[in-house]
Amino acid sequence: MQPLYQAVLMSWSIPPAASFALALTALLYLRGWFLLRRAGLPFLPLWRAVSFILGLLSLWSALASPLDTFSGFVLTAHMVQHMILMMVAPPLILLGAPLIPLVRGLPIFAAREFAGPFLNWPPANRVGNALTNPVVAMLLMGATMFAWHTPKLYELALASGSWHEVEHTCFFLTSLLFWWPVIQPWPSRAQWPRWAMVPYLLVADLQNTALAAILVFSDRVLYPSYTTEPSLFGFSPLHDQAASGAIMWVLGSLAYVVPAIVIAVQCLQRRPMPAETPFRRKREASSLDTLFAIPQRFPFATRFLRRRLSGQAVEAISFVVLLAIAGVGLAAFASGSSNDDDDQVVRLQQQSGPFAVAVFGKAGDLDAGPANFSVLVQDRETQETLLDAIVDLSAQPAGDSRGAVSARASTAESDNKLLQSAELNLAAAGDWTLHIAVRGSSASADFLLPLQVAKPASSIAVPWPYLILLAFAAILLFVYVRRHRTAKTSPVEQVVSSLQQ
Repeated sequence: MQPLYQAVLMSWSIPPAASFALALTALLYLRGWFLLRRAGLPFLPLWRAVSFILGLLSLWSALASPLDTFSGFVLTAHMVQHMILMMVAPPLILLGAPLIPLVRGLPIFAAREFAGPFLNWPPANRVGNALTNPVVAMLLMGATMFAWHTPKLYELALASGSWHEVEHTCFFLTSLLFWWPVIQPWPSRAQWPRWAMVPYLLVADLQNTALAAILVFSDRVLYPSYTTEPSLFGFSPLHDQAASGAIMWVLGSLAYVVPAIVIAVQCLQRRPMPAETPFRRKREASSLDTLFAIPQRFPFATRFLRRRLSGQAVEAISFVVLLAIAGVGLAAFASGSSNDDDDQVVRLQQQSGPFAVAVFGKAGDLDAGPANFSVLVQDRETQETLLDAIVDLSAQPAGDSRGAVSARASTAESDNKLLQSAELNLAAAGDWTLHIAVRGSSASADFLLPLQVAKPASSIAVPWPYLILLAFAAILLFVYVRRHRTAKTSPVEQVVSSLQQ
């Protein structure tokens, strides 16, 4: 394998918070699936668990693989990433019938006190039915897809790692809603007849085709950021845009048309018995009752725990401990998962000798303190990336040679293995000059980049992940207290209080 392609395949950007959340979700599902299968429920065959895990893996690969690393350089990679988030991961996850296994995988206290009541809460059911209505789901998915592909919002996502994550979240969540009526995961009920999913999918394909045609036939680059980025693989931004549109057109159409054909064939071949539908509705309606009755099938485990630790108190304590461990872990990963590569922009593009160099760094003025710089070295004539070039970085404040700092850049410090990165400590505010020395096998070149370093703003960092965790815990506590206070109020007391009012 050529060193260039080997470096591309090694350019993984692992998101700690997302990886932790997906791993936790997989564990909950597998635990719930195993307990349900052991209890004898026939509605969760092995292929559903495999589908769910494959869906989580595809979602993780879209967020962590080189597709994400090169999404800011190559529009085609960004488009394939979006297709996985919208057309691969959601249907695979829903094919796993995740609702009941995830609830059963929770600690018993959480399932009984929070998840179960929430699933049976009429407002939650009404909101869920409204969001999974085929018309609403299609409009939400289509509006999200077109909105985030407008130049303004797309450029916003490219310029900010945080907005990029928001974009991905919107794509994934609205696609889950879109695929819900198509997959109709057990034990949900269809709001439209099955044959209606055929035109539903074909209309979605028309939306996908319209957006793809805009990318293919446009005579100008729609997203200016790709014109300022150096060309990594030798094709122009306009050709990259057309290729991304063609991939979206062909593969996207297959993602919608193939399920439509399968559903059409099923509808033509299927001849259900008259009593089948009522039986199925009865079975679905009783699924939650079956779920929470499962612990009764294993009384020895319940007696063992109660004999030593005392029932519901142990369940509550274990739930609080598990929530604290999982919540603090997720908050810690989220607070420290910012990736400098996502927020870097091109600050210098120059050619000297046989080299063409692009220097990436934080946009705007830099704050005094550590600053990360990445350098791409290419051959001036062929635009081939020179992975064996030696890059030394040094920064010096104006008029003070004693304050100079230096470091050798390397690919080990960068998620993108085509870039060489290093961190320099710009200790004082003022004017600085970054010196980039590049050496190859038979030549060398020097580049200068002026920098403006400002005093860091005196602001207190807000630990948002931990605050969100505390707010979530407070909501759970409020729900628990409110439910049990209502349950302890006897009918006689309710009548007396109503008469007093």
